[in-house]
Amino acid sequence: MPSPMFYVGSAMVAVIGIAAYLPRHKYIDKHYRNLQGYRRTFADVAYPGPGSSGRCTFSGAHNFTAVIRTKTLLEGIDVVPNFGMDKCQHVAGPSFCDDVRIQRSLNIGFLACDPSFPYRNYAASIFDESKIKEDGALWVYDLNKRGSPAEKLTIKGFKGPFHPSGVSFAPTSEDGTPARVVVLVVNHVPNEIPRVEVLYYYPARKSLVYKKTISSEYFHAANKIAASGAASHLNDDTPAFFVTNDHGYNLTNWKREYEEKYNLPASSVVFYHPRADRAQEVGWRFQMPGAIVPANPPNSYWLALGKGGTLERYHSHMVSAEHQEQTVLSADTREPITVSWPGMMMEETIHTAKVNVGMDYDAATKGFYTVSHPRWNDYLQHAKEKFEDKDGKPSVKAGFVISKGTEYTVQQGQVRPKPLKDVEFDPSEFPRRYRKKLFVEEVVSHDGSEFGAPSAIANTGDRVLVSSHYDHGFLDCDLS
Repeated sequence: MPSPMFYVGSAMVAVIGIAAYLPRHKYIDKHYRNLQGYRRTFADVAYPGPGSSGRCTFSGAHNFTAVIRTKTLLEGIDVVPNFGMDKCQHVAGPSFCDDVRIQRSLNIGFLACDPSFPYRNYAASIFDESKIKEDGALWVYDLNKRGSPAEKLTIKGFKGPFHPSGVSFAPTSEDGTPARVVVLVVNHVPNEIPRVEVLYYYPARKSLVYKKTISSEYFHAANKIAASGAASHLNDDTPAFFVTNDHGYNLTNWKREYEEKYNLPASSVVFYHPRADRAQEVGWRFQMPGAIVPANPPNSYWLALGKGGTLERYHSHMVSAEHQEQTVLSADTREPITVSWPGMMMEETIHTAKVNVGMDYDAATKGFYTVSHPRWNDYLQHAKEKFEDKDGKPSVKAGFVISKGTEYTVQQGQVRPKPLKDVEFDPSEFPRRYRKKLFVEEVVSHDGSEFGAPSAIANTGDRVLVSSHYDHGFLDCDLS
């Protein structure tokens, strides 16, 4: 008869095998990705063409350690402190909002809200088509009139279900005071692959007009979106954009259960090129990316990893023209063009030890803010109870933490440097011995008794908006 140690060893081998197999299986079986090592990157080799080796090395023990670390991260701190809420105003209006963005040249906030959200919280693996009855909408909030109610917009010319998630704007409309703003919205149509709706917003008459729909098989778990200035459609100004898939597998795939159970890094990031009219996965092996926003310098992006507990900055490089450039027939001029797919490499990591669900960066003022869940498992319980009774009061609170990014001097060569706040340095020593690094510090913390279950954050300078998945209204904070 086998000894008890035999069964224990067999169980350990099974867990490690599943953890190693699932995220690897999706890509390697297609011979479509060239992943080198366990470390997640936007592109070790972006857009590999025919004949790619598709080789991958993977450490099961490393991933098993990550599973244990992630479990502790999701449990969070024992007690969520309360401070900083006096700087925030609770604005009544839309409920069940999945994203908030600020169009800075207009000083207007856009919120993506949906009364059916409690029945389609894909990030929490909650979905029941039979309960999805009402469509969602976009709301606008004038930051020049603090505390004024947000206004609900209707979309002229749009037909079909509308369940908005991520929102973004064409970068070209950020300069000056635009007469028209190109708005991109991720639309979660029940039992279909999410799509991206291209809308025109006319500020003078507060009108929203439907332009077109963009679909792709790679949007299988689309969540947040970030427009890019890399290219734009010559006829309708649709910009290039990045989309995050919060999971590697959709809800109907049996592997989703194991991805959730073991917190596997199987999510991806997708880039859409408007002139080619096609999308392509350019990043893999992420743990529930919850936000993606433009960074500084240009062609850089911040990515918030929920279950990874990190904020990571990537910059686009031309790693291999052979693999990143492609000749296609353009969708606007119908002539052959050469398009370039991003070759994103990670250049900075901030370890937050929190489940990050939202972030934003204002390049003009260098304002950097994040919002996170201090106790993710409480949020999941909150979501499950709201699924059963949307208007009921959950038994647990889902608090939130707002953190602000500040640059401090650190010593070169340190793997995880600590900020040196009270030391004077000789400028001639930069960058030989010292450098500047971004750190995040908590500025608002709340246990969820008044407001919680955060979904996203947006800022213009130190003016911050925070949306919520389950609370009515949103927060307008002045954190200067």
